Amino acid sequence: MAGPLFSIIIPTRNRPELFKVALRSVLEQNCRDFEVIVIDDGSIEKHRARYRELIYAGQGVARLLNLEQTDHGHGPSYGRNYGAAHARGDYLSFLDDDDQWIEPRHLDRVVGVLQANTEPINLILANQRAYKDGAPVLAAVWIEDLEKTLRRKTDISGAYTVTPSELLGSSAHCHLNTTIVSRSFYFSIGGLDETLRYEEDRDFYLRAIDQAKTIKFIPWIVSRHNVPNPTGKQNASTCESELSKRLYQLKVFDKAVLFSRRLDVRRYAMRERAYILQHIATEAAQIENLDSAAYYAWQALVARPSLRWLATAISFSMRRVNPLAGSQADSLARN
Repeated sequence: MAGPLFSIIIPTRNRPELFKVALRSVLEQNCRDFEVIVIDDGSIEKHRARYRELIYAGQGVARLLNLEQTDHGHGPSYGRNYGAAHARGDYLSFLDDDDQWIEPRHLDRVVGVLQANTEPINLILANQRAYKDGAPVLAAVWIEDLEKTLRRKTDISGAYTVTPSELLGSSAHCHLNTTIVSRSFYFSIGGLDETLRYEEDRDFYLRAIDQAKTIKFIPWIVSRHNVPNPTGKQNASTCESELSKRLYQLKVFDKAVLFSRRLDVRRYAMRERAYILQHIATEAAQIENLDSAAYYAWQALVARPSLRWLATAISFSMRRVNPLAGSQADSLARN
């Protein structure tokens, strides 16, 4: 029996009422050639019962996969990979349980892109709008600025064929909510890195655009992303300390520097890695971890030399033994 065209994977844990909105937004798609795979990453029993109710009411297209309970869950990468391993669709799509699709024609448009191209398509990327405290974020957060840089027309489906270099010129990476990937290509590059609990989507994005043969960009806003409250602890990105998140970012860029095939991806990762090292040094200094601050400051200087950062590295090193001398060097760095 042939599977559906799309498998939509939604990982979730202990927040069924947020998930209800995400699921409804998928079920409102005009295109019906899909399945929904919901991965419950160890919710407590009262929430599991609610998830079962929502799946039962899910028009027969949703499946619920339960992971065993752990203190902090298996992580977003593990859940998505688990869902992908059970998927039957030719293409995988993802949605966070606290976000939603806002364009009912999203999958219809992707079908149009697929039908308009004879060659296999590895990645199809779109845009979403971020909302913070219920208000839209007006600045570019992901690849909203990409279309302005593309000085050519779309194909007959309304999509652009884009290169990794063009994508790397955008503000950031494409969010998983608006990423559709060939299932065979997903597994060929190893899926999501299960050792990452932060920026696992950026890691996947860099590996995907590095190895994809054909990438399509559809310049439509198809999803709403609700920026998590940084004081909350239910979201994967808010469970980690700032320094822990920086270390995850450092691993993402180290991997890209070492293993990317394309020179432009490696150079992008080198540049971003230098910024992360600077952030780690600064944040370590703020909590008076001066040995670590000096260590990462000198690494950052090697990665991206500048007179300003040389002064900062000297300052952090001097503060280890003489706080007063360090404050004088701080003044030099600011000037």
